[in-house]
Amino acid sequence: MNEENLVSIQEAKSCFSKLGWALFAMTLCPILIQLLMGMVASVLSVLGLDLLSNPWFLWAASSLPLYVVGVPIFLLLIRSVPAHAQPRSQLPAFRFLVLLLICFPVTYLGNVIGSLLSAALSGGTAQNGIETYITDGGFLALFTTIIVAPVVEEFVFRKQLLDRCGRYGEKTAMVFSALTFGLFHMNFYQFFYAFGVGLILAYVYLRTRSLRYPVLIHMIINFLGSAVPLFMMSHGLEVYLLAADLGLAVAGLVVGAVNRKRFPLSPAPCELPREGRAKAVYGNIGFVLFALFCSVMFALAL
Repeated sequence: MNEENLVSIQEAKSCFSKLGWALFAMTLCPILIQLLMGMVASVLSVLGLDLLSNPWFLWAASSLPLYVVGVPIFLLLIRSVPAHAQPRSQLPAFRFLVLLLICFPVTYLGNVIGSLLSAALSGGTAQNGIETYITDGGFLALFTTIIVAPVVEEFVFRKQLLDRCGRYGEKTAMVFSALTFGLFHMNFYQFFYAFGVGLILAYVYLRTRSLRYPVLIHMIINFLGSAVPLFMMSHGLEVYLLAADLGLAVAGLVVGAVNRKRFPLSPAPCELPREGRAKAVYGNIGFVLFALFCSVMFALAL
């Protein structure tokens, strides 16, 4: 290993360590705030003020700690990590449609794997928290899922992460972005499809350096996975929903197979060598703490 590679690995270690710490803080602090809000609500319920059945309070407790506290802390902690922004480019409509379609078999298969694994690990007792959130949360939950979450999550996991670690290799950055995005959901139901779709969204951002394309794809996927099923199931159209999901998955597989060679990766200025790459990216205390904390939440979600 030459001196230039050693310098790149040392720089990468520092970069990914700081990003790991920031991700850890972004996930830990909102959970602590949610626990505190739950304790306060429990005490108030004894006094006759039932906040736990108030949809506004439940929405605020589940969403605001991340957006108001977690994300600002994340941005504060990564200020010392230099961002290497690149010129923006357009994504042709046909190429956008192809990438969107490829997401559907990924979400379909990821959802099946996550559901089966959750059922196996919990003895069939685990419940999909996101389904409960959408079903019981009403308009606020749908608005957050379809509009707020895609904007904030793409800003964090694509722009902020990829602008800082993309220079160490596009494949390395894509996997890191997708893996942290999957872990961030903190349950097996969403982990697999979040990881798979995260790879595609990371690729889209790296090719365009524009957030509007991954945000729009994210919004479409969340809309089709929340508002549409809620509407169709409430009208007894479950069979048509299953047929539509399967049809989109098959269409995405066909389109992906036909276009599989049209998505090349570009060389990065500080491409990490294979030797020592994994340790530089994941073998730091920041990422380890983030992964361990998310793993605990995975277990609790079962």
